[in-house]
Amino acid sequence: MSVKNKLSPQEQLRIFLEGLKDNVKIAEICRREELWPNEYYRIKEKALSGALEALKNSGKKKDTEKARLKKETERLKDIILSQAEEINLLKKRPTGTIRAHFWL
Repeated sequence: MSVKNKLSPQEQLRIFLEGLKDNVKIAEICRREELWPNEYYRIKEKALSGALEALKNSGKKKDTEKARLKKETERLKDIILSQAEEINLLKKRPTGTIRAHFWL
């Protein structure tokens, strides 16, 4: 780069995407953006490797989210089971003993 300051990631992406167009020459982009050609190719390499990494990691996020949801489901099932057991115990208890506790 000659006079310009460091390019933002958005600007780098814009320049990279513009270079993908069929009718645009890399030399023209570099001249307009005041970039050296090797700087353009460095941006291109970063964009492609970042895209590849994002595609590789997209499945991992889903797997961890799925595992977290599965764990939460099991925890909630345990809570429901313990509450159901407690309700059954209360149903089996004679009503007189419950009332006796209220009068104490």
